[in-house]
Amino acid sequence: MTGLFLLALGSSIMITANLGVSTWDVLHIGIAHHLPISIGTVILCVGLLLVLFKYILDHIRPQFGTLVNAVFVGVFMNLILNEQWLPVFEGMIMNIVWLTFGIFVMGMGAGLYVAVGYGAGPRDGLTLALADRFQMSVRAMRTWMELTACLIGWALGGPLFFGTVLSIFLIGPFFQFWLERFRLFIAYVDRLKVKFA
Repeated sequence: MTGLFLLALGSSIMITANLGVSTWDVLHIGIAHHLPISIGTVILCVGLLLVLFKYILDHIRPQFGTLVNAVFVGVFMNLILNEQWLPVFEGMIMNIVWLTFGIFVMGMGAGLYVAVGYGAGPRDGLTLALADRFQMSVRAMRTWMELTACLIGWALGGPLFFGTVLSIFLIGPFFQFWLERFRLFIAYVDRLKVKFA
């Protein structure tokens, strides 16, 4: 849950920086422009639809963590954005720093929830199912999914700007950095549990 909250916090920071958002959030915000619901609620609905679509493809029941991810990232984003917890900065330099920090926090959140191992997120799971169905590499399928989501979102009025490009290049390294460290931490905790059991 902490990982999902951090993921939502990072996305919310990117939105308040107003310099472009992650590729999927371009889609989420684009959809929200045309519906009387919040961005967080769109994220929740899209996540559940992706989980359903993956189940239709491979008939494998979604893991607990996948469903929790689909629901709570949107819930947390509604809470953060609706309650206006985050500051809004003036000036390009401060907003670039704020944007980069948001990407960093997103990588931290993704690294934590993946390290726990309770199930892939809706987009990750669908990527694997589609790659298997169309016999493509996971990397190629994920690239196509990200581009498709981004372009549809942009066509719907989502905020495509240089922050979106920056997130494409930075989220991977930040995610890997945190995933490695959280896996080591979880392994250490597991050893302590065995030692004191």
